[in-house]
Amino acid sequence: MSLNVLAVESYYGGSHKAFLDSWIAQSQHQWIILSLPAANWKSRIRHSAYHFASAIRQLDQPFDVLFCSDLINLAELKAFAGSVLDNIPIVLYFHENQFSYPVQPPNQIDRHLAFNNLSSAVAADEIWWNSSFNQREFLDSAKDYIQRFRDYDFSTYLEAVELKSLISPPGIDLVTPARTQNKVPIICWAARWENDKAPHTFFKAVKILIDKGLEFKINVMGEQGDYTPKCFAEAQESLTPYIQRWGYQTSRDEYLNGLAESDFFVSTANHEFFGISVSEAILCGAYPVLPQRLSYPEIMQLDEYPKRSEHFYQGGAPALALHLSQLLERYSLGTLWRSPQEELLASFEEYRMSTCAIAMDRQLIDLAANENS
Repeated sequence: MSLNVLAVESYYGGSHKAFLDSWIAQSQHQWIILSLPAANWKSRIRHSAYHFASAIRQLDQPFDVLFCSDLINLAELKAFAGSVLDNIPIVLYFHENQFSYPVQPPNQIDRHLAFNNLSSAVAADEIWWNSSFNQREFLDSAKDYIQRFRDYDFSTYLEAVELKSLISPPGIDLVTPARTQNKVPIICWAARWENDKAPHTFFKAVKILIDKGLEFKINVMGEQGDYTPKCFAEAQESLTPYIQRWGYQTSRDEYLNGLAESDFFVSTANHEFFGISVSEAILCGAYPVLPQRLSYPEIMQLDEYPKRSEHFYQGGAPALALHLSQLLERYSLGTLWRSPQEELLASFEEYRMSTCAIAMDRQLIDLAANENS
């Protein structure tokens, strides 16, 4: 069964665009995309409903399902679009949520944007979360938030949000490059260059390893953010002899080659709702070194595979450096992988878009059928 799906993406860039384009390329359904460029994300949440409601009313082709991401006020979109959206089931996909999204300055969460997220969730027919962690963060934070409003009863809305929620990983789309064998091990860090990814922790750990006299190279990849920390410029200067790759790679292929040549992939993130870069690195053959927090235990399926605890560290730079020094010693002895790499790779196949697209397509069919029954 093939549906006509209307996708509304107010932030058509980065991981949002990659997810949508990859799914559509492998979907059995027919798609129409209404989008805005990836800019001014706060404005997209506050204002884009006006734009998209007008665009939807002007469409001259029918559609069976509306699919949109979290950077929009869905309640306003439904109100402004009017009867056009009557009897059209709507899926809201949460890549992130504004109750937990990192902001500058720290600890200044925009509660208005967070409440827009809540309104959107209430207005949706189904809510898809990229991880259980994201869902828990949202619901727990929303429950805390509504406690300040004693005159209103929000509890039934939150209960409804939970009931119509499901977990749907974003899907990793890559052709795994050939692995390279290195004389000197390469440690990779790849993330958006902002404080919530805690790059300073990584650079401090690297400095500790250097002071111990350990031999290695580093790949530091990723895109600069709006508030690129000074530690990157300082590290680029002080770590020059250890740098293999640095900065934003010229193409997706070059980025994947950087992962495939890396022996270790390190995350120091204080914020992560899924972990696309970690998943890509694992599928490219790197050994993951992760903080035991956020979505990482979930995507590593730690409950099912407790031996994967060897991939986690707890604490800051000293703990990370100690963990890496032990792993580098095992690497030199040829005993790095104690929990089977083949088992890890096999379990991460479920995150490939080829698998996720089938599941998401089927879920849209079920949703449309329930709406028409």
